[in-house]
Amino acid sequence: MRLKWKIGLVAGAAVLLVGGGSVVSAMQEADWLRVRLVAAVEEKTGRHLAIDHLHVWLLPFPWVEARGVHLSGVAEGGSAAGAPEEQVARTMLDVAEVRARLGLLPLFSHRIVFNDVSLIQPHVSLRRLPDGRADWVFTPPVRPETGGGSTSSGQMHWDVSVSTLRVSKADMQWDDQLRRKTGQIGFERIQASDLDGTAPTFDVRGEKGKGQFVLTGQTGRLLPARAKDFPVQFKLALNVAGHPAGLAHLDGRITDPDGARVYALQAGGSLGQLQDLEQFFPRADLPDGQNISVDAQIAGAGQQPVVQGLHVHTGQVELGRFVPGSKLTRAMLDATKAEDPLTVQADGQLGAQALALRGTFGTLAQMTALALAPEKTETPVDLTLVDGTSSLKMAGTLGGGHSSVEVHGVLDQLAPGGTFPTAESVKVDGHVEAASTLALVKRHAPQDLVRGLTLNMTVESPHVSWRDLIWSQVTSHVVVQNGKLVADPVQAEGSGTAQSARFVYDASGNSPAYEIAMHPVVLPVAAVQGWMGAPPLMQGALMLVGAVSMQGDDAEARRRTLAGHIGASVVDGSIGGAALRTLLGPDIPLKGKMPVRCFGTHMQLADGTAQIDLLAMETPFLSLHGHGTVGLGAHTLDLHLSPRVLLGGASASSDLRVTGTLDAPVPKMEPSYGGRYGLNIGGNDGGNDNCPTLLSAAREGGAGPAPTAPKAGKEGKVMNMLRGLGLFK
Repeated sequence: MRLKWKIGLVAGAAVLLVGGGSVVSAMQEADWLRVRLVAAVEEKTGRHLAIDHLHVWLLPFPWVEARGVHLSGVAEGGSAAGAPEEQVARTMLDVAEVRARLGLLPLFSHRIVFNDVSLIQPHVSLRRLPDGRADWVFTPPVRPETGGGSTSSGQMHWDVSVSTLRVSKADMQWDDQLRRKTGQIGFERIQASDLDGTAPTFDVRGEKGKGQFVLTGQTGRLLPARAKDFPVQFKLALNVAGHPAGLAHLDGRITDPDGARVYALQAGGSLGQLQDLEQFFPRADLPDGQNISVDAQIAGAGQQPVVQGLHVHTGQVELGRFVPGSKLTRAMLDATKAEDPLTVQADGQLGAQALALRGTFGTLAQMTALALAPEKTETPVDLTLVDGTSSLKMAGTLGGGHSSVEVHGVLDQLAPGGTFPTAESVKVDGHVEAASTLALVKRHAPQDLVRGLTLNMTVESPHVSWRDLIWSQVTSHVVVQNGKLVADPVQAEGSGTAQSARFVYDASGNSPAYEIAMHPVVLPVAAVQGWMGAPPLMQGALMLVGAVSMQGDDAEARRRTLAGHIGASVVDGSIGGAALRTLLGPDIPLKGKMPVRCFGTHMQLADGTAQIDLLAMETPFLSLHGHGTVGLGAHTLDLHLSPRVLLGGASASSDLRVTGTLDAPVPKMEPSYGGRYGLNIGGNDGGNDNCPTLLSAAREGGAGPAPTAPKAGKEGKVMNMLRGLGLFK
């Protein structure tokens, strides 16, 4: 009986202890702990800690539960201590729930030690303000001198320590207003162990989109104070869609991390595909690059560590977004000392042409300063573009802000291939400046380049070829200033004619404006048809004269504002049967191409319409004259044509009206003035050559090459042509 009584007494005491401890803990918040935590955090960081709800449970073991934990960030208007309340209220850390075991014995030594801390759903929002102050840089408040070694308020100093930290379902976003970079990332878990020991360890796992990363590492002592000799060892593994994408590492030590900060670090990494980084940085807009590796040695002291050695190697990198048709096949950047210049060796291609780049940038110390403060730093640059035994030299200064480069030299050949012309013995002399180089790297559309560059350059080539056309003594003087590019003059000899042009691209306004003057210019018909978006109707050399202007950010706006006058002519070219069937009817029996002795047109451009006052063509057995309009937006047609078929010593002709569009024209016979449809047969088809007259009109009275003499037509083809026109059945 006495034994049962003792057991019941012990059980009742246990129930009272557990129930009483729970009731006490549940009915009141631990204000004593809250005050000490807030004071300790502010003393260490200079930031304000807020806790919505805090409870301390004594049984079955001491532990703490906090809900709604908030840590303030850097204040907009100045230091947190002196900023208005609405500025201090912005937080850099918000945690939904925190749980931790609390050490009781350290409390008697004025130390708050948390074991097995768990953070659930933390949200981290980091900012760096334009003045350089950042949320991750903590500035403890200065303690007032009291002469007695204690604070003026009489409060005791409390240390806060954490041994193990576990974080789940975390996300972080950052806004670097100084360098204008933003981003966000999620963390699956973060685990840090032995934080108050001599060798804390870390295991961080996160993901973004299809990308995952694992960061593991170890450092020297962190709490309660960082070790004077602070070793660092971290490894980073990247995966994309479940496959390995890259590796990185950081090893070494930092001596006196809270004072002199003497660095002795090794950093490096490799990537199989450069664009895999876009899984983590989706707005990086990286080029397609392969097999990238970086190794660096970091030394120096204080706030500005110095790269002591750097070795960068790349495989193929596509650069077409910067220079059309260009790519690197391999590149190397190397320097072994901080005072050594960074050497550049790159091999690549411009279209089908192999080119090499050799030279140096500034020293590694200068390049480090450029990377840390690009807008305020310039470094020398001396590069040479090599083509066999010829070269083009670029020398000057390069910075994230201002850059200035002189360009001089001769390349034996510039042959991008594809749809671009090929030039020989290209000589370049000029000067290029940029007020904000970094801005041009980020945005390099034509209008951005013209607005951001100042350029004065002369380009010469004795021989240029393009699509079976050849020019000699090509020269151009190009000036870019105040948002306007002017190429004047552009001169050449070709197709038996002295050619000159003037081109203006004005990007100084809200939308770019263009001016083109030709006196004359000879270009491949296929190239011009491609620029205009027109079907490939004709082949040959197209002579252009006149002056036009237009304005707009897109093709539709430019077509709508196109104004001026232009004449175009072709001699000894050809036209496909499909083109004739398009204009004159689907039953034209011509296969392949038909030779064209001469073609000419002249038009006035305004209000989105081309008013054609001349449209004429002469072939061995077809003569065509007409006029009309073409809508520049939808390419609508309203043409009045008079085709004339040559019949030995006579001819047959009729009038046609062509409506529809360039892609789908609709030809129909057009009535005469009396309202009747008819066919005119007779007249002399060979007594007069119409080419000189129509070419003179198309060339606005200027000179140009003459067509070959007409040849006798073939009667069989002529009758087939007539039947195709529906004139004979």
